[in-house]
Amino acid sequence: MLSSDPTAARALLTGRMAQDGERVLAELTLSGGALGGAGALAVGPERLWLAQPQLLGGPSVASVALSEVGAGSCRPRPALLGGCRLVLKVSGRAVRFATPAAADEVARFLAALEDARR
Repeated sequence: MLSSDPTAARALLTGRMAQDGERVLAELTLSGGALGGAGALAVGPERLWLAQPQLLGGPSVASVALSEVGAGSCRPRPALLGGCRLVLKVSGRAVRFATPAAADEVARFLAALEDARR
């Protein structure tokens, strides 16, 4: 089973960013899919970072330059699921994430992302 501890995903992401000389401007916990697991997104001054669980082995970390990231949007998920659905444009494609975070927390994340992109 995948780790459902959001603290672990955020810690992994923060550590990896520090290794690459980036600092965290904003971060957001992500919900897992049908198999569970928790991930995280983080905005740095130059890159957008993602930590996501894998079925085998440890979590994976990936990043993309902010120049490849476009606008983002947030909409509430059904009440039974809670949280929000986050959609980001990455390299011209819509990438969707689920988060347990409230809409105001996602809005702060998107504002930090927009500020970093300028």
